Amino acid sequence: MLDAEQHGEAFTVELWLLDHVNQRIGALIDSGQPRPDWALGYISGEALFGPVRADGMPLLKAETGEGYKRRWHHVVGVRDGARWTLYVDGVVKGQAELPANAVSDASLQLSGFFEAERFMRLDDLVRAAAIYGRALSAAEVKDAFDRRTRLVEEGWLTDKGLHFTQPPYLNTPTTTSIELSWETNRPVATTVEWGETADALQSRQIPRDGKRIGGLRLDGLKVDTPYFYRVTGVDTQGNEVRSGLLSFRTAPPPGVPFTMAISADTEARTHINRRMSALIWEERPNVLLLAGDLTDGGSLERRFEWTHEYFAGMGPLFGRVPVIAAPGNGESELHWFRHYHRQPGDEAFFNIRYGDAEIFVIDSNLEDREKREPGFRARQRAWLDQALASSTAKWKIAMHHHALRSTDEDDYGDSWTGVSHGGDPVVTAELEPIYEKHSVNLVIVGHLHTYERSWPIRGGKIDMANGITYVQVGGMGGNLEDFQPTKPGFNRKTFRDHHYLMLRGAGDRLEAEAIDADGHLRDAFTITK
Repeated sequence: MLDAEQHGEAFTVELWLLDHVNQRIGALIDSGQPRPDWALGYISGEALFGPVRADGMPLLKAETGEGYKRRWHHVVGVRDGARWTLYVDGVVKGQAELPANAVSDASLQLSGFFEAERFMRLDDLVRAAAIYGRALSAAEVKDAFDRRTRLVEEGWLTDKGLHFTQPPYLNTPTTTSIELSWETNRPVATTVEWGETADALQSRQIPRDGKRIGGLRLDGLKVDTPYFYRVTGVDTQGNEVRSGLLSFRTAPPPGVPFTMAISADTEARTHINRRMSALIWEERPNVLLLAGDLTDGGSLERRFEWTHEYFAGMGPLFGRVPVIAAPGNGESELHWFRHYHRQPGDEAFFNIRYGDAEIFVIDSNLEDREKREPGFRARQRAWLDQALASSTAKWKIAMHHHALRSTDEDDYGDSWTGVSHGGDPVVTAELEPIYEKHSVNLVIVGHLHTYERSWPIRGGKIDMANGITYVQVGGMGGNLEDFQPTKPGFNRKTFRDHHYLMLRGAGDRLEAEAIDADGHLRDAFTITK
């Protein structure tokens, strides 16, 4: 958003930026000429403002530092006659006195450079911009910073009206029901409509209860059937927010083919989330599995990683494709993970049947969770052992965040100078014996931001007939990582790019394809009975 007023010899320019990437990026407001006479800019941790020098750079420069919640930067330039002042996060960082030359009345230009970040747009970095036709005082600049931070703290995308901070989000698809939730920036009375055709929708009224989050289970649905739905909220002033007409399909029964999209580590990059979501949507999967790190650090104090990143990038897909999610280390104490998800039970582990497959979702934050909840690990192990023993599904698929086997270059020891453990030894010791005991077919993990697949493994050896295939799919948004310099025997395939996996089941075959951010096929494999 760019709020503009006429500018002259006294004016203020403001940028509110969210920088959550590890590559060099930047944004610039200038006087809109081929050779601008002044500019306000941000370049990866550096703020710039003032008359443009002969070398093309503004006169004043300052480090932005850590920023608000380590990601946000408020950069403001104030010209008041001869005085040029640069503010960062409400604090003066630079000042210069120069002759009070007139500045151009040409249209202003807001631009950015993102060559190192594929698919990034200007609005991914610049979350708000404003031009004021006067010189704001130091107190007014600080007030502007405080207003921006309050919105982020509350998870509001803007203060200019009623809006979804979590658009409609589908979870827990079964053959006869689905969970639906949404969140707005103010409490609303909600009407949810749904049905098999858009012109014959039944509805349910949910009164305003003082909470921003809302949700319900749509039940009594038909098996393997498409449905349409709509969510409408009304606040106390009569303002409305509408989802528009959306759709989903209930889960298939055993014996009917299914298509799943699978990935992990959506953290940080809304532009990659948006790109991968668009590619996934072209495949029209029945369900989306996410193996943790939905956020980079979405703890209680960092709600914005949910509202401004996760839902901003993935939201359009979530309103049509139901999500089954495992927690990662990025979900911290699970406050917002639990807040935004309607999944089975009260634990972060559960199982759900989907056609011929059964998905076993496990919380692999073992040591951290045990500290927070003594007895957690024994409780999860007992549940997993019993749930797998009871399963009658043709395909048993386990999903959690941390890798049992990985060729990552340094997460499990520096492989360039020493020995790598080749995976998380705690998670391996805890889960692998149970997986092998109950003949799990496929294990999905994330955490490492690359793709890799193992040979079928049992007892630490390749077993083409009875082994478990381990697939690492941490490619939905996090900073890309790399592999160790030598390939261990358990590894079958690697590639380094953002990606997702398509898994299709029919009869005695599971077919999988790994797709990169350019839409190219990078791996394919089949598991048969």
